[in-house]
Amino acid sequence: MRWTSEAEALLKRVPFFVRGRVRRAVEEWAKERGYSEITAELLLRAKSELKEKASSPDEGYSVERCMGCKNALCDLTALCDRVEDFLREQDLTGFLRERVGGRLKYHNQFRVAMSACPNACSRVQIADFGVIATAKLFFDRDSCDGCAKCEEVCVDGAIVLKDGVPELIEDRCLRCGACAGACPGGAIRVEQVGYRVLVGGKLGRHPRLAAEVEGFASEEMVLELLRRVVEFYKRHCEGGERLGTIIQRLGLSGAEHRVFQSNQ
Repeated sequence: MRWTSEAEALLKRVPFFVRGRVRRAVEEWAKERGYSEITAELLLRAKSELKEKASSPDEGYSVERCMGCKNALCDLTALCDRVEDFLREQDLTGFLRERVGGRLKYHNQFRVAMSACPNACSRVQIADFGVIATAKLFFDRDSCDGCAKCEEVCVDGAIVLKDGVPELIEDRCLRCGACAGACPGGAIRVEQVGYRVLVGGKLGRHPRLAAEVEGFASEEMVLELLRRVVEFYKRHCEGGERLGTIIQRLGLSGAEHRVFQSNQ
């Protein structure tokens, strides 16, 4: 559907994280009424009619994932489906409606974000539960011909050649696997793909970046950690607050790993 430049300018005033949802809702509203073009006037009319509906999600949770690109270490589709099935089974929508005492707002949602590489385009760091694909690398230094392509491609400066042999600087490496993709002789390979798991991120009045609770988890461990986190969230949630707010309220800074790993 065509949007006039004036309508597009108004749409840009909408916060980026709901802009796509607003665009789809307005276009659906316009199609139902027989319009083929969104003007600024029509957008304001739609906004007025959709205001209450647009501010209230249908579900008490959301799952966002990147769609994959040349940097992707894996396909997240299957894991994403399993995560959504689990959250549906947990009836987070009913749970949050009870805690909120009425209609939900988007800031009440339990948000999961998943990324297929460390670029984290799906904003994993501000999700209640975040998953980032990560690579376990294998270095076969006997096969290295010293071409230095791995060093050139590493944007984090985590690989340096010493005497023609690649050396990994562990605390700089994000395990993105770019070096393996650039290695022409297979001297560096992705041996296994796992997932970093982060919890408790949020924006709002008191923003908080998600904290890592697992550095290399299997798919099954991701789901187990999600179960523990949701269990913790349900036990402590008051008034539909975000997980990060709960962590701040309980004073758990620095202790998330022990809490969620031990399932206390």
